[in-house]
Amino acid sequence: MYHDLELVLQHDLIVDWKEHYKEVYGKQTLLLQNRLHELPVFRPENLARLIEVAPSEHYDFVRPGAIGTKKSEWLQCSLEGTKGGDVLRAVEEGRFWLSLRALQEWDEGFRLITRKIFDELEIKMPGFETFKHKTGMLISSPGAQVYYHADVPGQSLWQVKGHKDVYIYDNTAPFLSDEQLEEIFLGETEEEIRFEPWYDEFATKATLKPGEMAHWPLNNPHRVENHDEVNISVTTEHFTSEIRDFYAIVYANGLLRAAGISGSRHSRGAMKYAKMALAAAHKMIYKKMVRSSANAKSPRSFKLDMTAPDFMAEL
Repeated sequence: MYHDLELVLQHDLIVDWKEHYKEVYGKQTLLLQNRLHELPVFRPENLARLIEVAPSEHYDFVRPGAIGTKKSEWLQCSLEGTKGGDVLRAVEEGRFWLSLRALQEWDEGFRLITRKIFDELEIKMPGFETFKHKTGMLISSPGAQVYYHADVPGQSLWQVKGHKDVYIYDNTAPFLSDEQLEEIFLGETEEEIRFEPWYDEFATKATLKPGEMAHWPLNNPHRVENHDEVNISVTTEHFTSEIRDFYAIVYANGLLRAAGISGSRHSRGAMKYAKMALAAAHKMIYKKMVRSSANAKSPRSFKLDMTAPDFMAEL
């Protein structure tokens, strides 16, 4: 499969790039046509194999709770010893989503795909230099939702199978306050944040179909609704030096807010570098404090049982 993939990746994945897109990339929402969904890694038999070899720390197979339920309260499933084809069937017939994380770290095919995507973008946009690339995949049931949230790194969503509606909102109050962004960066809250139905009046809505990719400005909150069909999507994440610096500034602002001092997202000069130093020092100390702590993720409490009405059995 990897030989076939290398041959396909000799050609551009993005097929409708226009020269002026480099002027608005990361500043406006862009929808780009691409060939990602045509790659052999997404054939059912290859997806099944991928699921079967996924390292335990790199997947979540989840039965979502009701809207408003924290992720930490959702039911987590172990896939140990499970056939990949059974997982795909459970997603199609049940109410689940499977998240495969950091694919580029443990699958050779997605390592090649990730490198190709960012090499291609950097060629199309001279001066666009990225690092800390991550690629994930979400395989989700008909009607599934990803609730209103904001991400830390630069993010793109590539649709492989099915259709979904993506609602994208401005990254300023009331849609995303400074305090909410600081809490996300500090890890004090899940990525989900408060949502009001009237926000949709001001959203950019995009209906993605296979072969379309959406990229939006940094930290823009968004939410996703699947149509009544199985959906497969790929996410790519990246940092640039500008994103790294902004992260440090907002992180430091959160620390300062806890001490009763408010700060701007747009610090420059000496203040910018002081905040970056504060953030770096705090993260170094924090890492030492939590290095031996257990992962806070919910324990896996059930396994897949294809004979059960809801495909679930307690471990």
